Amino acid sequence: MADEPPFKGGRLGPFHLGRRYKHKDLGGGLGRLYEAHNVDTGASALVLMPDRHADWEPMEDWRISASSHVSPPHVVLEVEHAPASGRLPALSELLDLLASVVERVERNADARAHLTREPIGLRRRWLGRSRRWLRSRWGLALAGLATVTLGVGLWLGVTGFDTGPAHEPRTAHGVGAEAAARLDAPIMIDKHERGVAVFAYPMPGGPFRNQAKAPCFPDEGEVEINGGCWVALEKRPPCLKNQAEYQGKCYLPVGATTRTPQSILP
Repeated sequence: MADEPPFKGGRLGPFHLGRRYKHKDLGGGLGRLYEAHNVDTGASALVLMPDRHADWEPMEDWRISASSHVSPPHVVLEVEHAPASGRLPALSELLDLLASVVERVERNADARAHLTREPIGLRRRWLGRSRRWLRSRWGLALAGLATVTLGVGLWLGVTGFDTGPAHEPRTAHGVGAEAAARLDAPIMIDKHERGVAVFAYPMPGGPFRNQAKAPCFPDEGEVEINGGCWVALEKRPPCLKNQAEYQGKCYLPVGATTRTPQSILP
């Protein structure tokens, strides 16, 4: 025992150590007594760590459990693990030591409350493990990395950093010219009858498959955006359903089959 480094608290085998009993509550000659709980089952426990001046220290690895029953009256000592060369005097000394520990705190209200409470539930045990892990050096390192990553993401979003060509219009949701060319617009304006709205969408990077393409007819209110013909509306963002939003205005695409027929000059 004298060659082992001093215990600094925390996890000890399957037990998490909590409050340490003061010397005036325990008395001398035994060592340090801690309230603890089993991190796997949540059951209450007492953990005694004999110091170098204690009269006894364990020499063998035993794992036992004891129980008492009212009806019919009987007590049970169950050996869960015993060393191959285990000696019963060592087991007897272990039981004597545990009996002495309980006698020292039998009038302590905190000890009674600790030992008679219900086992800690799974949710509380996981929360406790999470808090302890976050306070560890690995948890602090991960939290720092997450903070840096979030900061970089926010900086890129604020500055609008983009590695693409500066002259190409930026479109929301990544709807580029090639993707738009394979899609039908959700609704077209035929300049005579408005369709039924379904949902709003951002300005695509190119014309829809069923949309009128440039050259557009400005004298009929059409404007060219990204190679497609659009009609600007008086409505300002937020746009209504089935309208495209672009540079502070709302637009509807001109249908390729709904243009006003043009006169043919002789």
